[in-house]
Amino acid sequence: MWQGFVNAYREILKHGGPAYSAIFRHLASSKPSGCLVHCTAGKDRTGVLVALLYLLCCVPTETIVKEYAMTDLGLANMKPLFKERLLQNPALAGNEKGVDNMTSSKEQNMRGTIEMLNKEFGGAEEYCRKVLGLTDQELDALRRNLVVGKAGSSL
Repeated sequence: MWQGFVNAYREILKHGGPAYSAIFRHLASSKPSGCLVHCTAGKDRTGVLVALLYLLCCVPTETIVKEYAMTDLGLANMKPLFKERLLQNPALAGNEKGVDNMTSSKEQNMRGTIEMLNKEFGGAEEYCRKVLGLTDQELDALRRNLVVGKAGSSL
């Protein structure tokens, strides 16, 4: 079942370039303000975006997949509403198991996505260079703005 998520996340990576580029450039600016990034469930488009940021900042894959899976806890109270709405879609009517899977955030979904990102796009940095058009200077600035070392100093 996780392969369906990898396929969906591949499409997000292919088509999310303009939005992701704008967000990444904002975060790489000399004095970025805070920003709120979200989507309906906060696990698909946003999950891929956050995974990319984590990968650029050298967060270990196991940490990324565990963070992604925590979405199940965060969405627990909303899942009945999502399920009810999705089951109203004629394409999903009666497929409760499929809808349950669709609203889940299992570690393997993100692990498989990171593997696909590495294999098909050359990893997060290459994705950002080739698809988002970010420069090495922008990638360095992004890391400088997002990664903090000991005693609040940038790495």
